[in-house]
Amino acid sequence: MLPRNPHFDDARVVWSDEYAGLYAPVAYDEQFDDQWRLFLERKTGFCDHTGVETSDEYIDDRIAELTGVSNVLYRRKWGMFASLMSRLSGRSDRQERRGVGGRLWLEPKFAIDFFQGKRCLDAGCGAGRWTKTLQSLGANMKSIDVSTHGLASTRRFNEDVSKCSIFDIPNRGDLHRAFDFTLCWGVVMCTHDPQAAFNAVASTVKTGGSLYLMVYAPTYHTSPQVLEWRARYHRECRTFEERLAFAYSIADRPENAINLLDMLNTFYNWTIPLAVCAEWFRAAGFGDVVLLNQNEPHACGLHMLGTKR
Repeated sequence: MLPRNPHFDDARVVWSDEYAGLYAPVAYDEQFDDQWRLFLERKTGFCDHTGVETSDEYIDDRIAELTGVSNVLYRRKWGMFASLMSRLSGRSDRQERRGVGGRLWLEPKFAIDFFQGKRCLDAGCGAGRWTKTLQSLGANMKSIDVSTHGLASTRRFNEDVSKCSIFDIPNRGDLHRAFDFTLCWGVVMCTHDPQAAFNAVASTVKTGGSLYLMVYAPTYHTSPQVLEWRARYHRECRTFEERLAFAYSIADRPENAINLLDMLNTFYNWTIPLAVCAEWFRAAGFGDVVLLNQNEPHACGLHMLGTKR
């Protein structure tokens, strides 16, 4: 029997730290595994998408979003012939297709050499797009997740991969204060206790190191449309095939199905107020906390960066 759901049982979608300890964990290793399996199978809507793809063209886009520097991997490969090869290969013409799933609006940017030589953790790596992005910028990466297919994907380009839940981090001495930079993207808000999940992730950062956190904001994910979709998804769709068909049916295009499935399939789908998120950083000993996407129009998430004092 499933535990009490804050959304359906208590009409709670916006997280408050008062809710800590009220809800129980679920089988987190199963939540995202099917979408990473579909990615590895190259299913339409689960590959060639900004939210998951790990091919070099897409990683170059992620590098540009982080640093403002374009075509880093492409120029490494082709050198002085990069511009010519880009025109001949149609790379620039594929830019619109690579935009499926949305772009990041991050300011300030990271310096191009910021990650060089740093020990970095991708906490909840999924298929590994951020692992590969930071690795391409010179980081020494450790990747953790609970999804079998996500780990299989990330292991294709990073040997230092480990099956580990966010909530197992306190029991992993090798992860405690071990990293110059930790990135946790879209994980904390999908748990029974986002505050506890954040604290576990924050414990991995060294003094002077940085934490990049992405969580859903109380904007799009609290809208009547999303709440209606989640109710239908969880109450009417009994099998994974039915749930997948539903995600395709409401996607703006088939190629964007992962955005919908990713949002709908989690048992917990909290949104986190900015003030709550900022207090988490402060209480965990972080200063210089910045909202990186404050200029993003129609932002559905918070992209927060802080430095541990």
